[in-house]
Amino acid sequence: MDSSSHPSSSSRSSRRHDLNREKFLLRVIYPAIRGETCPICLKDLEDHRRAAVITVCLHSFCLGCIRKWSDLKRKCPLCNSAFDSLFYKISLSSRNFLTEKLPPLREGRSVVAEPEFSLRQPMIRRSRPLPWRRTFGRPGSPRDVIAERKLQWRASVYKRGLQVVPLSPGNCPEQNVSRNGHMKEKIHQRLEPWIRRELQAILEDPDPSVIVHVVSSLFIARLEKFVVQRGQLGAEDNFLAPLRPFLHNWTNMFWHELRIFTYH
Repeated sequence: MDSSSHPSSSSRSSRRHDLNREKFLLRVIYPAIRGETCPICLKDLEDHRRAAVITVCLHSFCLGCIRKWSDLKRKCPLCNSAFDSLFYKISLSSRNFLTEKLPPLREGRSVVAEPEFSLRQPMIRRSRPLPWRRTFGRPGSPRDVIAERKLQWRASVYKRGLQVVPLSPGNCPEQNVSRNGHMKEKIHQRLEPWIRRELQAILEDPDPSVIVHVVSSLFIARLEKFVVQRGQLGAEDNFLAPLRPFLHNWTNMFWHELRIFTYH
């Protein structure tokens, strides 16, 4: 009789476990992704199998985006909660999901060396092109050679603290961006290659895609906020807080260069 009772007890325990997981999926995980967009790439999380939810705070992202983010930093991009695991492979049809325990963050992976000039030297302001700006290679040089030299030049600009000074006011896109989806897309298409190159120069990372999305989203959000506040740009430091863990003392200069590039 004892031997027959054990399988029954084990079976009940297994069913209870499955039922609890199903309840957790429907009551906790699914509401976290329903109707949401990834804060990093801004894509809809309609395909639940490609979504991921941070276990500690239940904020949802594309699985690929949050994995790349977690390679750099182990704090939620939205609430700054420390995390080390994700819910993923979320399936409503099979009422199932998996939990991924992230490996320890490699030492130094999320750290970007801070430039020494920022501690001891004031920013040098420039009002005309630097002499080496035009020496990216002889006519007919391979594109990859020219691209690499441009990257080296931009890295030297940040390391020397050579902050650009606009020669003219330029055109500001804020007045059109809040109600014009086409304008947002146009700005995004123009900015993304520039942002990617600048981040490659600063971070020495050949693929800063996650941070490119963060910067693009922040910049569009800033343009929209500019319109709402009718041009009163306050609390810039708080707004740039998501970038500081990556760009450190280069954050303000990068943001300044980005705005100048956008308006000219």
